Amino acid sequence: SPEGRYTVLVPKQPTVSSQQISAPDGTPIPQYMAMVADGDGMLMIAYFDYASDVVFSLDKGRDGMIQSINGTLLDEHSMSLGGAPGRQIKVAARTEQGVEFIDRARFYDVKPRVYVLQCIIPKSMDSPAIAERCDQFFDSFRVRTQ
Repeated sequence: SPEGRYTVLVPKQPTVSSQQISAPDGTPIPQYMAMVADGDGMLMIAYFDYASDVVFSLDKGRDGMIQSINGTLLDEHSMSLGGAPGRQIKVAARTEQGVEFIDRARFYDVKPRVYVLQCIIPKSMDSPAIAERCDQFFDSFRVRTQ
């Protein structure tokens, strides 16, 4: 993504979209997303920029993500990307139709941009092989410096 200043390996051309999200103070922020269906799952890359006077909180980012899907945190650990702080989480949730799913996500604070990567699969398909595929997707992510 030239606009997003990142590269990532995905199985086919992603569908690109955008939406408005809200900063903690209610300020609208555009968020840009690229999504790819992968079998019964979904790979997603999203990013947004925050104002220079804002301090992004990985904890609040995690909590907001979990709350937005009404999920339950199963696992979490800190990580980094080229020195930028990050977090990896695994969340269990269910769709409005009652389908249980697992959302593995990594997010990074590459000031002033936050990148969010998600690997979403039906819970019934969760396995070490699927976790490895998600990790391959996550590990292929690189931020370009202009």
